[in-house]
Amino acid sequence: MMGPGNAATHGIGWTVKQVKVSSILTDKKFALCVDTEGQQLEVTTAIHRTGITPVVGQDWLVDRTYGVWSFAAWVDLT
Repeated sequence: MMGPGNAATHGIGWTVKQVKVSSILTDKKFALCVDTEGQQLEVTTAIHRTGITPVVGQDWLVDRTYGVWSFAAWVDLT
């Protein structure tokens, strides 16, 4: 895990992305998601910040505040 700072501090790219949840692996505590550019990424479900449990098909904003991708906000596009 990285030291203090955020992803921008370490120069590793985007710090916030919009993703769609494609599957949730509860036993491994992560969700597979696809970002708006079509790239797949793993998002931890072990960090609970919103009080909302992600569901397959939902759109979310994810960020790297804690060093790994985690769910930051649910985006309700309906």
